[in-house]
Amino acid sequence: MPVPRALSDIDLVAMRADLSTFATPDGTTVGPRVIVEVKAEHDWDLSGREFGQLLEKDVELLGDDAWIPAGTRGVKFVMLRQEHADRAAAYFGTDDFDRLFIVHALDPRVRTELTALLAECRIYWMTIPELIGDVYTWYQSHPRRAALRRTLTGDLLHLLFGLGGLMPVSATSEVESR
Repeated sequence: MPVPRALSDIDLVAMRADLSTFATPDGTTVGPRVIVEVKAEHDWDLSGREFGQLLEKDVELLGDDAWIPAGTRGVKFVMLRQEHADRAAAYFGTDDFDRLFIVHALDPRVRTELTALLAECRIYWMTIPELIGDVYTWYQSHPRRAALRRTLTGDLLHLLFGLGGLMPVSATSEVESR
């Protein structure tokens, strides 16, 4: 979708078919409709400090609103823009949805300070280690892991976790060690 001086996208639009909510790895309930933005740049900063600073700036642009006004420049987390709200509402047929950001890391101080404020706007955060840990836990508890091989994603998970021995890194160990 057009935004000032660029194009933007919504990385994933998700909705539970039964319209039930689901929990993120930290126990936060989201959904049943969610738009997802995955941020992969700045991954050299394993502490997530730079993402934290960028998020603080974007939250200032939010002000007292749930969305950054259309046409605002300098927005890093573009899913905070009004343009994304309008597009997601068109996809879902309603403005009743949550926003989930998945990043490699987010400064724990910033995350702690902003979690409640952002939750009021239905904005939530997850790190890649949290996501992998959650998928790994689900895989380990699955009653028929080999049956997952009937889909591409399930097959990849079975190969990575089951046969490849991939183990998740603690969600906080990498950040704490820096």
